Amino acid sequence: AKLNDHAVVLGAGIAGLVAATVLAEHYASVTVVERDRLPENPVDRRGVPQGRHLHSLLSRGSQIMEELHPGFLAELVEAGALVLDDPDMRRIYSRIGPYTFNRTDPAADPEALITYLTSRPFLEFHLRRRVQALSNVAFLDGHDVGELVSAQPQRITGVTVSSRDSTSSSDTLCADLIIDATAVSYTHLRAHETSLH
Repeated sequence: AKLNDHAVVLGAGIAGLVAATVLAEHYASVTVVERDRLPENPVDRRGVPQGRHLHSLLSRGSQIMEELHPGFLAELVEAGALVLDDPDMRRIYSRIGPYTFNRTDPAADPEALITYLTSRPFLEFHLRRRVQALSNVAFLDGHDVGELVSAQPQRITGVTVSSRDSTSSSDTLCADLIIDATAVSYTHLRAHETSLH
């Protein structure tokens, strides 16, 4: 099948990294634009303030990441992630409002309860390393996103970006598809959508 030419992902958080992985299978090249300078180790970064909160990777998330990047979960464990996989569920206590997780009856699907405990920076760092290893994915970190470009009526054809380290003018990335995986994506897209109609 013929690949589309170029896709752009705005944001290099977990959502952006997963999107870039999937797009790399369908586009000749994928560019991930990130405002922060991406660290070379698993540390908190300004653009992910929730990264300091307690995180765990539940079964569906771990299954998807393993499907996209075979061997990923073993890599996490080897690097220090903890695995909560007690089949008897004696170590799991969960309560949402008045409802408490049943810890006495056997689970219908014990595999669905396996949880990987990591920090957000740890998970993002290891996932980003996998995505950076894809030959058709490039990262443009330390760049602000400007405006969506509409070179054709009713069609977004690119996005302007500018380096945070210089005062030079912005550059335009032309793209067949743009995915906004930034924290303000809905408001940002709605503003541009309105301006096109």
